[in-house]
Amino acid sequence: PCTDWNTARKANLSSVVQREWAYGYLSGLSDAYKQQHGTDIYSLLPTHEAILAVLNQYCEQHPQATVDAALRDLFYQLRPEK
Repeated sequence: PCTDWNTARKANLSSVVQREWAYGYLSGLSDAYKQQHGTDIYSLLPTHEAILAVLNQYCEQHPQATVDAALRDLFYQLRPEK
């Protein structure tokens, strides 16, 4: 949940593992999207730092949401047919 994400971030417990997990989640979504739609959007994925910035902002604004909901929201904004 975002509450745990916020707690870890504010206690400086966020780690490379969390960052890589988030990027991997988006990579997986982009692979699935390519299989379903034939469009490769991997190159549209933001940098690791930008992903963390989006996650941090989303989780601050939606503490009861989940990190995967934040990542799905970001991913849907990247799709060509918004």
